[in-house]
Amino acid sequence: MTATLERIKKEIRSLEPSEVEALLRDLQFEYVMPLPDDEASVEAAWDAEIAERVKDVEEGRVTLISGEESERRIDALFAKHGLQRRTA
Repeated sequence: MTATLERIKKEIRSLEPSEVEALLRDLQFEYVMPLPDDEASVEAAWDAEIAERVKDVEEGRVTLISGEESERRIDALFAKHGLQRRTA
């Protein structure tokens, strides 16, 4: 990474959580990721990923958790970083 990018990252880390949230919101609206040239290959890659994840569940290689546990873990991650989730 360039020195400029490192400096920007350092400055972002010094911002208040509300400032970081506002910055991320602004960047999200200002910069849009380009669409892939080959949408079919992206779709095929997602299909393969989904199939592999289903296979992991069916063969017992992963442990499923409830929606409530998932929400609890996400809330804990946000809190760890001094952030609060917005709920609908």
